Amino acid sequence: MKKLIAIMLTAGLLAAPMAASAGGRGGHGGHGAGGFFAGLLGGAILGTVLSHSYEPVYAPAPRVYYAPPPEQVWVPGRYETRLERQWVPGHWEVERTSRYAEDDEDDDGYSRGRRVWVPGRYEDVPARVWLPGHWEERG
Repeated sequence: MKKLIAIMLTAGLLAAPMAASAGGRGGHGGHGAGGFFAGLLGGAILGTVLSHSYEPVYAPAPRVYYAPPPEQVWVPGRYETRLERQWVPGHWEVERTSRYAEDDEDDDGYSRGRRVWVPGRYEDVPARVWLPGHWEERG
């Protein structure tokens, strides 16, 4: 297809100066040098197209690198100590005030207590948890 287009283009370039000189200026065809250079250019184009008719050469595809698959490792099961939140409900406590008496030998050091409400709360309590064995990918 490229050859056909190049040949038609060259033929058109060669025919254009001849048609111009036929209608010319005063009948003496002043386009002689222009027609010569147009024919020279058309011949160069046609020669280039005809001499370079070859099959295209393609470079080989680049090599593809595949990473090795990750290594599979068995991790055995084990116990682990974790902190778990546990709810401690609210309760009443007896708060005692101490009284130190040097002269009274029978005194246990406490006198009069009062009841105090301790609201419920969460506490972190250590708990042993079993983690089963599993496969892991390393690498």
